[in-house]
Amino acid sequence: MSTEVGGMIECRPGARLWGPGDEDSGWRAAIDLFLLNNGNAYDALACLFGIRNSFGFRALAQDRGFPGDASKTLRAE
Repeated sequence: MSTEVGGMIECRPGARLWGPGDEDSGWRAAIDLFLLNNGNAYDALACLFGIRNSFGFRALAQDRGFPGDASKTLRAE
């Protein structure tokens, strides 16, 4: 049985330049997770979310859920 994850990965391109509190450092949609569902990319899902983590990766975004300050693009999805 395969595992499918939906959603988006976001980034804050201005946060490094102006700091996380600056109005121009908001979250922006970067990549749709649909691209990781092609061919069961379990190594990517394990690294990002801890899903099917038989590799021993420390997940980058495990249990984070939906952020309160998500971009408009993500909220629309």
